[in-house]
Amino acid sequence: MRESIGSTVLYNIIIVFLSLIFALILGTLVYYKAFKVNKMIINSIEKFEGYNDLAREDIDLHLNSIGYPSRYAGNCPVKDGVAPATPISDQYRYCIYFYDNDGSSNYYSFGVISYITFEFPFIDGTLLSFPIYTKTDRIYRFN
Repeated sequence: MRESIGSTVLYNIIIVFLSLIFALILGTLVYYKAFKVNKMIINSIEKFEGYNDLAREDIDLHLNSIGYPSRYAGNCPVKDGVAPATPISDQYRYCIYFYDNDGSSNYYSFGVISYITFEFPFIDGTLLSFPIYTKTDRIYRFN
């Protein structure tokens, strides 16, 4: 009798441990995907030297190819006292901020927020969303 109780407790410990490991791996993969999205957006902005129509098309093409979730809407928050450069995309949820440094310097930069989303379909469609923020390198003005 004593052996069966000991093995049940051991099985429960193993199940909890494996669940925590799988949750940690899942969180790491989703976090990596959000940084990959930010990197793609930043590369497009730097390639086209700003957030314009060409950059927007390139961003939408890249986000479509990696499967970034597109069905969640929301508002872009104010970041570091700067309002978003453009309203949120019609297809994807990301925010882009333009830092001009008051026009007094020879460079400008952009900030990008994408979101990690966790959806729990068994709990009435509950959604958790966490922002990931990155900033571009300096983009210099050549006159």
